[in-house]
Amino acid sequence: MSYVFHIALLALMASLPLVAIGCEARGTAQVRGQVVEVVARNFSELETLRIRDEQDREFIFETEGFVGFTPSHVKEHQFMGQSLLVTYVRRGDRLIAVGLED
Repeated sequence: MSYVFHIALLALMASLPLVAIGCEARGTAQVRGQVVEVVARNFSELETLRIRDEQDREFIFETEGFVGFTPSHVKEHQFMGQSLLVTYVRRGDRLIAVGLED
């Protein structure tokens, strides 16, 4: 194969992760609410998180890894009555939390 073909192929392969990241970033949404329930996967990751917003709607989020806060930090928010901002993506009927903020 030619040198130009290899360069073009490498450029295409390098851009694919950026396309995937861009699509996910455009599909995010946010909700702020009070922590109702926290289920830990392990010391540093949440398994599920249930939030109630100001309109009394409940959202149940799953995670796929670390989302910015440990389960113990999120529990602190629950016990202190402090709200959290959850950034999430929708995958079918599932809500996947991708980030948490105070």
